[in-house]
Parts: sequence; structure tokens; C-alpha cells
Amino acid sequence: MNELELKLAAIETAITKFLAKRDEESITLGKASEETKKALEALGKQWSETAARLLLVEQALVSRNPGAGNYDQPKSIGELMIESEGFKAMQGGASRSGKVKIGSFHKANIINAPGPLQPLVPDVRLPGILMPGLRRLTVRDLMPNNRTQSNLIQYTKELVFTNAAAPVAESIDKAQSMITFSLANAPVQTLAHWIAASRQVIDDAPALEDYINTRLMFGLKLVEEDQLLKGDGTGQNISGLITNATAYNRTTAGDTDLDAIRRAKTQVTDSFFEPDAVVIHPHDFERIQLLKTTMNSYVISDPTNGDPPRLWGLDIVATPAIAVGQFLVGAFRMAAAVWDRQDASIELSREHASFFTQNMIAILCEERLALTVFRPTALVVGTLPQVGS
Repeated sequence: MNELELKLAAIETAITKFLAKRDEESITLGKASEETKKALEALGKQWSETAARLLLVEQALVSRNPGAGNYDQPKSIGELMIESEGFKAMQGGASRSGKVKIGSFHKANIINAPGPLQPLVPDVRLPGILMPGLRRLTVRDLMPNNRTQSNLIQYTKELVFTNAAAPVAESIDKAQSMITFSLANAPVQTLAHWIAASRQVIDDAPALEDYINTRLMFGLKLVEEDQLLKGDGTGQNISGLITNATAYNRTTAGDTDLDAIRRAKTQVTDSFFEPDAVVIHPHDFERIQLLKTTMNSYVISDPTNGDPPRLWGLDIVATPAIAVGQFLVGAFRMAAAVWDRQDASIELSREHASFFTQNMIAILCEERLALTVFRPTALVVGTLPQVGS
């Protein structure tokens, strides 16, 4: 065993020792100490460098002795120079210079070995983890956001108002008006999911923990958006905006998509609310923006204009959360409100199944919230007439 092999074995022994120390610290202290982590990083670097040097030595030996048997081992340039007549003459003082005939000699191919321990050209590892595209979340921002300390939101809403107000002559009984009410409930629901990860990988790669937390939180917010918009209210589902909205009832033959949205705006106005936004799928909004006149100019769009898009004075909320071909027009700030009981949070725990003895961690992401739809007539849901045309 040569010097490099002995050094490599010593480094491996030291790495084994510090790995055992790291595991012991994880059990007693909850995580490995910074000193242990730095020692492991330094030993890992030494091991990589020593292994690369050993590989170069082995390649050189192979080039000097490529096969067994009677193969004549070629001489190196140094050996050829020492044995040359010119060098010998210089040694004897007969000449102050001399020519050395090299001739041909065996050459070792200079190659870059593939794999993580490349001796000539090292790998380039980019920092961080590349995240895929993330859907823009917009529905919650349409409504007021409040807080609650209860698990149930109750509110009283008017059912029927019979208005009997009228001019009355003297000494004649006045007409009686009537108002009926109902008590509505909006339960606080829990949205949650979790993922399992080993304690070692979380200790050794802090960036991975941050990445997991970010992805868990985004996944939770995706479900929140779907629930707020179209939850059906059954079981543990939130009763969403579309579920509670009033059906579009002003369909007219020959209407375009723009006509339907404008008529839906009027339907909301007929209920004495002023609509402020329309929610549609991005594909539908694209189709509407690309509408052209017979002169081949865009009807509502200006490709050079960077202003926020609007239709009939309404803000456009283009989201894949709504189905293609469906639209929702509403006075959202008057129609509904979100109530947060517990903000979205991340928790880590080993108290799950046999996670404690397996050095595993459960990473839990959850929130509790409710949605109250006070005024269903302030929301109108319908189908665009030109889908698929």
C-alpha cells in the first residue's frame, strides 16, 4: 500500500468517526454541532483530493506498463536523455552542449474521467434548487380579510322585504311593511398537508428545508384558492363564491363573450350592487383580447399598451382556478369576506408513528379559515357563449 492509499484509508477512518459523532449529537442535542459539520466537510474535501491524486498515479503506472508478458517497457524522456551520447559528453566535460535524440516513445492518453471525482475538470454544481413555475394567486385579494377567534361565523341576513310604504290620507290606517331574516353559518375549515424527511438531510442541507416549506405553503394556498372560488360546501369543503353565486339569467341569442360579461354586470347592478371585477380562465381572456374588427384591428386590446387589463370597467382576474368557459362577475368586496382563524404555518415534529427511532421528521403545513358569502345576488356566474366557436 503506497503513501496515497494509506492517507486515503486514514481519512476514511476519520470520516467514520465523525459520522458516528454527528449521529450521537443529533440524538442528544437535536442536531449536529457546527464543529462536527465543518470537520466532515474538510475531511470530505481531503478525501476527494487524495482520491483524485491516486487516480492520476494509477493512470501513469498503466501508461508505463500497459500489458504483461514480453512487452518492452518504453523509456521516458528523462531516461532517454540520461542515456544519450550528448548528455554523457556534457558530463565528461567534452562539451558544454549536446543534442539528445528522443525518437519515438509511448505516450499516455490525457483523458478526463467521468463521474463526481474528475481529476482534471471538476463538476460545476449550481447552488439552490430550481423551482417550477408558480400559479399567481388572486381570489383572496378580491375580498376583505378578517380574523376570528371562533370555529364558526354566524350572521343574520335579510330574506324578504315587503315594502308597503305609500301616501296615506288623514285618519286612514298606514300600511304595514314586513322583513324576514335568517341565521346563516360559515364553519371554520382546516386545510392541511405534510411531508416526511430524514433528520440528517434537514441538518445537512438547510436550503432543502426552506425549499420544502415553500412548496408546502404554495400547495396549501393553491387548495385555498380553489376552495374560496368553487368549494362545494360538502363535508369539510368551504362553500365557495361560485357555489353561492346567482345564476346568469340574461342570455340573449347572438351574444358574444363581451356581451355576456356586460349583461352580467347589469344583472349585478339590478341587485343594487356595483360590480368591481370579473373572474375568467386565462384561455378565455386570451380569446377575448384577440377579437378583431373587419379591419383586422383589435377590438379591446392594444399590444403596445401595458396598462392593467379591464373589461367594461371591471378588473380582470384571469386564473386557472375557474373552468374554461365559465365567468364570475361580482361586487366582491360587498358580497363576501374571508375569516382567518389560524394563519398558514409550518410545524416540524418527530411525534409520528416510529419517526423518533427512525430519525425522521414530519413537516406539517396547515391553516384554518372560513368564507362568508353575505350577498349572493352581488355575484353572477355564467357560461361564455362563444367557447369552442
